Amino acid sequence: MVTGNWQPAHEPFSIPTSISPNVDIYILRHGRAEKRAPSIEGDTGRALTGQGRTEILGVAEFLASRDVVFGCIATSPYVRAMETAQIVAKALGKRGILMQWEELTPGSSIEALESRISGRPEEESLLIVGHEPLLGEFTGYMITAGHDAAIAFGKGGLAKIRNARLDPVSGELQWLLTVRQILSMK
Repeated sequence: MVTGNWQPAHEPFSIPTSISPNVDIYILRHGRAEKRAPSIEGDTGRALTGQGRTEILGVAEFLASRDVVFGCIATSPYVRAMETAQIVAKALGKRGILMQWEELTPGSSIEALESRISGRPEEESLLIVGHEPLLGEFTGYMITAGHDAAIAFGKGGLAKIRNARLDPVSGELQWLLTVRQILSMK
């Protein structure tokens, strides 16, 4: 009979560290944006279209109706992502928690994003707003314990990862919704 807090000698007791105990990471792809045009400053300057703004407002209202609170809304510095993040922040009544992260720009790596997230305060849930393929790759990485996998995010797509951990990497995909699905739930 074993009593007490017994641990086998070959398995040292350890508690996995996490971004935060029971933290949620929400992942949002920017809304529909203008097409590339010579008058727009490269890919960085493309703004949301009217339809994109309307759809993201619906996503923001969906989050607000569920009383979601973020310690931080981190966004790519690209215009379409910043506009997406601003719409969400305004709908949630929070303007001062927006942060631009270069690690959310197209071409950034999962490792760079992971490093940036690991520097966040442990008690904060987080919304990251950015671009494909990085968001899909990061989501896949989180829910497959660091293995290569990707999840497809449509424009305005939103995912929730529960119990997100970085050491060891793990998380539970609670949901992945398209804009159409979100708008149909309003």
